[in-house]
Amino acid sequence: MFKKYLKDPLSTIAINTTVFIMGSLFFGSIALFGIASELIRDSNNAPINYRIQHIQQHADEQVKFDKMIQLLDSINLKSKKFKD
Repeated sequence: MFKKYLKDPLSTIAINTTVFIMGSLFFGSIALFGIASELIRDSNNAPINYRIQHIQQHADEQVKFDKMIQLLDSINLKSKKFKD
């Protein structure tokens, strides 16, 4: 069967074209599904302004850093009291 496939150029072209078209449709439908789901997700959950979100992250980190410094200071004070 494989020898017949290679000997007849018209059937080779027909089969290769069919395989190419089916593959293109398959992967194209996957890409279309991915793009559509991304658009639907973005329209349902509209992201807040990324710049504002980034600045808020810095403020949150500063609060955490300040609390960490206070905790370290209290540990140092307790250790000094314990030594004395």
